[in-house]
Amino acid sequence: MKENRKKPNTTSKMLSGLSKPLMLVIIIVCFALAGVIFFATRPEGSGGINTIKRGEELYWVKCNNPKCKAEYQMDKKDYYEQIEEKMRANPMAMVTPPLTCKECGEQSVLRAVKCEKCGHVFFYGADPTDFADRCPKCGHSKTKADREARLAERGR
Repeated sequence: MKENRKKPNTTSKMLSGLSKPLMLVIIIVCFALAGVIFFATRPEGSGGINTIKRGEELYWVKCNNPKCKAEYQMDKKDYYEQIEEKMRANPMAMVTPPLTCKECGEQSVLRAVKCEKCGHVFFYGADPTDFADRCPKCGHSKTKADREARLAERGR
């Protein structure tokens, strides 16, 4: 009659011969190597205001003050620096704080979009259930148009 003996696992044999401190060193070296690989392969400028170059892009902004309703462009870096400054003053804010309007001086300027189709300037993300850049006047959305173009290109 044959005995049902399990063959010893070679991996467990190998590990049982190593001391616990040596296994700990191996684990630490593996984590350190993973950290080095992660930081070495991370793309440059992976975020933050300092990665935005001044003069590279302009944002449309619009005053929400009914007496003013000014619409103008401001540098993207200036926009985010002002937002960051306001957020530092009120770190518990749940929404993007309004900026100071250069026309009326009120804290009422919000990010806006200028429709590339009809030229209407409107508040960015006014309808949370739709594309943030959907024009309320003509219904055009650059985001939607770009997505449809990419899908059509892939479908060729």
